[in-house]
Amino acid sequence: MVCGMRSDLYARKSNKDQARSVDRQERFWRADCAALGVTPGRTFVDPHFSASRYAKKARPDYEALLEWIRGRNSEMVSVWEVTRTDRQMGSWVYFLDLCRDMGVLIRVFGDDDPVTYDPRRQRDREQLLKEGIAAEAEVEKLRARVRNGILDTAHLGRPPGPLLFGYRRVYGAPLEDSVTPSGHKRREVQQVIDAEKAKVILKLAKDTLAGVPLQRQANLLNDAGVPTASGRGLWKGGTIRNLLLNAGYQGHRVLGGLVVTENAWPAILDPATAGQLRAMLEQPGRRNHADPTLVHQLSGAMLCGKCRRTVRAKNSRGVPRYQCTWRGCLGTSAFRSDVDAAVDAIVKARLLDPGADAAFTPAEKSAELSEAEAELEGLERRLRELVEAAGKPDGPSAAFLAAAERRLRPQIDEASARVRRLRTPPVLRGYDRADLVRRWSEYPVGERRLVISSLAEVVLSPATKSGPGAWSWWRLAESRWHGDDRTWGDVWRAKGLG
Repeated sequence: MVCGMRSDLYARKSNKDQARSVDRQERFWRADCAALGVTPGRTFVDPHFSASRYAKKARPDYEALLEWIRGRNSEMVSVWEVTRTDRQMGSWVYFLDLCRDMGVLIRVFGDDDPVTYDPRRQRDREQLLKEGIAAEAEVEKLRARVRNGILDTAHLGRPPGPLLFGYRRVYGAPLEDSVTPSGHKRREVQQVIDAEKAKVILKLAKDTLAGVPLQRQANLLNDAGVPTASGRGLWKGGTIRNLLLNAGYQGHRVLGGLVVTENAWPAILDPATAGQLRAMLEQPGRRNHADPTLVHQLSGAMLCGKCRRTVRAKNSRGVPRYQCTWRGCLGTSAFRSDVDAAVDAIVKARLLDPGADAAFTPAEKSAELSEAEAELEGLERRLRELVEAAGKPDGPSAAFLAAAERRLRPQIDEASARVRRLRTPPVLRGYDRADLVRRWSEYPVGERRLVISSLAEVVLSPATKSGPGAWSWWRLAESRWHGDDRTWGDVWRAKGLG
């Protein structure tokens, strides 16, 4: 019946199979072809792919096999066992119908007694349907065992599979009352804090609460060569957000997004800090300023000088512009390249200006800033008093003054740095300003917009004349730095630039 036919092979191995590699299946298939007197045909191989309804990936060679059969290119399909082909009843029935309609035989060669089925014969079809039901049932039983095992280990407080960044694991002796789905005894495991990695998490939490953008923190970790949790790829702002929102850092075991066991291992983040992070990172309307979908630096972040509504990025006759789109105005328009270049230059100069720190100070000082300024003033006053006293006939000696200055100078430098940090807008904390200026164009558009918006209210005034010469930096003259009552035009005129 089958002698002289051609047999095609479909080989599949899921990640959980033992000693059933696709190479081994092919060797047995070729031996079976020789014993049966058929010619080996085309091979279709899907290694490491599941065939259950819980599979997350399509099987490319299985789809190719179906197309091969639909093209009437196959006479017989050989499989190690029915479960190699499919574990879903609906698609298994489709496969049987297709083979029946195309006159394709199905050969199962992995058992001690290989069998060739003809799906056109009702008895063979019934047997194959029973095999399909058994294959699907096996998946459901295995899934139930796995789920029960996961629930059990979660309620026992055992850590989940992937190791949480900031921790390491210590394994002990095998347990008598806990086994894996494959029947192996689980080992006692403790999840303990990795001191060096925990410092990274604590700093991320501190900087996030201080307002440092998540992507900026990711850039710093990448620049410092800190490996990610998986050891592959680069840090991203979204990765940091997910870490800081993970209840595992409070020592809790989470399953399906819910805490099932509290205090299962030592906590890195205390409840108060975790609560502040959640309130900040989950607030409605919060955006990831490293969002790659953000394209235009000042669209929606710059005001029209005529109506004081935000301008938008538009393409007018193929020319990219910033333009007021409010129907009652439509009074402001400029080439995007001109505006972006001017604003970039002005903001970068501001970032490098040491005298700009005072303007960055919030209108209402925090208690911490007031305390830091008082401490700095007291240290500087003490040094001035010593210098003045040393100039008097009965004052301290030069040696005493030098020793006092050596003691006070580090304290003054430390207090001065603290004041500068607290005067800096939260969004700029954690930045190296020189690096920000040097690599400005490398930062994501959304992050640059966040920096600009935190420093200034940018206003684009209407052009005073038309034509190619319509652009001038004075069209930004009504803009102003936050914390400064003067406009940019006031500052420029004071410098004689009018």
